[in-house]
Amino acid sequence: MDFRFPYMSIDIETTGLDRQKVHVLQLAAVYDNGKDIGDLPTFDRVIKWPVISHAEEYAMNLNRHLLRRAYQNDRVVSIEDARLDFEKWLDFVQPSGRFTAAGKNIQGFDMPILANPVNRFNMRRFLHRALDPGSMYINEFDHVPTLDEINTVTGRKAVTHDALDDAWDVIYAIRHKWL
Repeated sequence: MDFRFPYMSIDIETTGLDRQKVHVLQLAAVYDNGKDIGDLPTFDRVIKWPVISHAEEYAMNLNRHLLRRAYQNDRVVSIEDARLDFEKWLDFVQPSGRFTAAGKNIQGFDMPILANPVNRFNMRRFLHRALDPGSMYINEFDHVPTLDEINTVTGRKAVTHDALDDAWDVIYAIRHKWL
């Protein structure tokens, strides 16, 4: 198949599952414009919060490496800087127009959390339609597969729960079907 259209794989790591209350700990994105995989622009920020007002134990344990980085000031930014950096990066990869977001559960999880009252990322540049690679792989499974299951088809390793790694997994999943 030919490359269809540009899209942006987005993934986040958070302090839990409550879409209205959780904090984003890491935001990563890969913009796939059909070029060689090594030439695709990426965005990756670990966010240091002054106070985390909502957290769930399992998520804090899963993302303890991000919390460690944040509190050791190891390549982290404030939420304000993350918002600003993301806007600048969007302008860099595509100065005008809107983006098609892609990701596993992107519309039900990532996008609402990025726009929630806690995180307040500006998501107006994203279309309401999105690509979820799970639906692309229903012929290989008897259910909508997880990203881990898709990775077994594409030859990728297990999901790492690092936002940039997981964003790349989505790129490989979509390209596996499109190219």
